[in-house]
Amino acid sequence: MPGRIYHPWLPTEDRVVNRFARAIVNGQYRNVKEALPGCQRELGLVVPAKRRTDTAVAWRLLCRAYDFGLPRRKHFWTDPELRLLKRHASALARGEYPNARTAVRLYKSACEQAGIAARHPDKVIQARVVILARAMGREPVTTPHFCPEELRVIAGFSRALARNEYPYGKAAVTDCLQALTRAGFVHRRSETRIATRINAGARKTGWRGKFAPWNASGIRIVEQFARALIAGRYPSIAAASRACRKSLERVGRFGTHTEAGLASKLRKIALAMRKSQFMPRWQRDELRIVDRFARAYIRGMYPSTPAAAAACRRALERAGLHEHLRGKAITAKLLQRVHELR
Repeated sequence: MPGRIYHPWLPTEDRVVNRFARAIVNGQYRNVKEALPGCQRELGLVVPAKRRTDTAVAWRLLCRAYDFGLPRRKHFWTDPELRLLKRHASALARGEYPNARTAVRLYKSACEQAGIAARHPDKVIQARVVILARAMGREPVTTPHFCPEELRVIAGFSRALARNEYPYGKAAVTDCLQALTRAGFVHRRSETRIATRINAGARKTGWRGKFAPWNASGIRIVEQFARALIAGRYPSIAAASRACRKSLERVGRFGTHTEAGLASKLRKIALAMRKSQFMPRWQRDELRIVDRFARAYIRGMYPSTPAAAAACRRALERAGLHEHLRGKAITAKLLQRVHELR
């Protein structure tokens, strides 16, 4: 196999890369991964005869962004972001916003209007807003304790739970919130905290919550999603578990089960149906396509393994073979066949 030739970057390519690198530094893109597709399209227009790999373009973008002042740490704030953040933190400190979540939402809207990508998660933005607001004089917000009137309302639902009028504490939260609203306590507590208080009150009366066993109809629904998971219609157990939960809730079969319990049940049933840990065997038609691209890679028709794997994945999709399209299965099999055919 002849040695690979890495073509030098042309000035026209560098101009495109520099423009996208500056956009990353200015906050128009959250990271290199987000800017990569647009940069690849522009490079294809200026130099259509060459096709740089995504890895090569991503490294070029990152290095140029560092040259233009991108801080070398994961979470950073640019000057335009900090100006908007301080403006909303000041409004929160003055009491113009009811809480920090409102400040985060309005900050993200302001970023969108200014053409700046909100690159940080909501939790990071909220923590920074709260720190800035406290530095500007905002008093720390603490959740008040339950007052006697609230406890009397919640105690009634704890007794109802102990009488088995509700299957579990969370099922009584909606009625409890309505009762608290009628008593004049509006949006003071989260649903999780109220459910915890209802369960605690019921346990004091001798109630012991138990998770109901899976019934036959619920097992049939879980088995349907286990078969769909094995067939490859879901990328992971978590995705199949979310879809299964929605189906169970629609027919009223989810009950007191938890997400972790449902995922464990789904996994056990799927493993019982197929012992291969959700990794199906390679079929003859799939191997025939993989071998074709492995031989082409050996002949030097592709500049890199990811390029050959991407072409192989497209060929498998066109042939309707979707068993191994997830993750790095195609790349691993392609490299294995290259070593075997050499």
